Amino acid sequence: MNAISIGPLVFDGARFAAVVGLLLFFAVTEIMARLQKSDAARWAGVAVLAWIAAARVGFVAANWPAFAAHPLDALKLWQGGFLPTAGWAGGAAVLLAAWRRERAALVPLALGGVVALIAYQAVTVTLTRPAVMIPDMQLIALDGSGVQLAGRDRAVVLNLWATWCPPCRREMPMMTELAANTPGVDFVFANQGEDAGQVLAFLEAEGLPAEGMIRDPRNRLMAELDAIGLPATLVFDAKGRMVAAHTGEISRAALTRMIAQATGE
Repeated sequence: MNAISIGPLVFDGARFAAVVGLLLFFAVTEIMARLQKSDAARWAGVAVLAWIAAARVGFVAANWPAFAAHPLDALKLWQGGFLPTAGWAGGAAVLLAAWRRERAALVPLALGGVVALIAYQAVTVTLTRPAVMIPDMQLIALDGSGVQLAGRDRAVVLNLWATWCPPCRREMPMMTELAANTPGVDFVFANQGEDAGQVLAFLEAEGLPAEGMIRDPRNRLMAELDAIGLPATLVFDAKGRMVAAHTGEISRAALTRMIAQATGE
C-alpha cells in the first residue's frame, strides 16, 4: 500500500505528500520573506487556510450526493477529502490579494507554492506501488467455514480492521450501511488477529450486521498487502486488480469515489 509510518504515526500516502508539501511551502516562504524583508510569512498562513477551505468546499460540492443525507460529514476534515483544483483556486485568490496589498510578498508565496506542488508530486510518485492483485488466500468466516477472497468476478471492497481500533469502530457503521446499499459490489471486512467471540460481541454491542465479516487471525492480509496501519481500505475491480487504497478512517464520499473507479461508473 502507499502508506508510510514515522515512529508511532501512520500516514496515508496522499496525506504524507500533503504534509511534506505544506512544510516546504512554509519553509521556502519564510526564507524568501526574510531575504526580501517582506511580510510573506503572514500571507502564507492565510494562503494555506484558503487552500484547505476551497479544496474542502470543492470536494463536498463535487460529491454532494454522498453528503446530502449526512451534511455534517462535511465538517469531518480528519477523514480527508479535498479537491486540489479548487484548493489552488483559493490559493490563487490569496496571491491576488497579496499582489494588490503587498507586492513584495508575491514572489515568496508563488515560489513556495511551486516547490510545494513539485514536492507533493515527487512524494506521490515515489510512494506509488506496482500493480497489486487481490490476495489468493482462504480466510475464516465467523461460523468457522472457509472464505476465498479471489475469483469473485466483481468489484471488492476489502477493509482491514480490529475491534480495538477507534477509527475502525467509527467508520464501520457507515461502511456496513454502504455495503447494504451497493449492489454488485462485495464488501469484505477482514478482522485482524481477533477471535470470533470478540468480533461478534462488538457487532452485537453496536447493532451491526455480520454480513461480509471474516477473520484473519494471523494478520496474513496485512503482511501480503504491506498494510502498516488500521483501518486500511482497498478496492479491487472485477479482475482482482487494486484500483485504490486508503489508510486511516475513510469518508463515505471518498469510498464511493473509490468504488466508482473499480466499477467504471
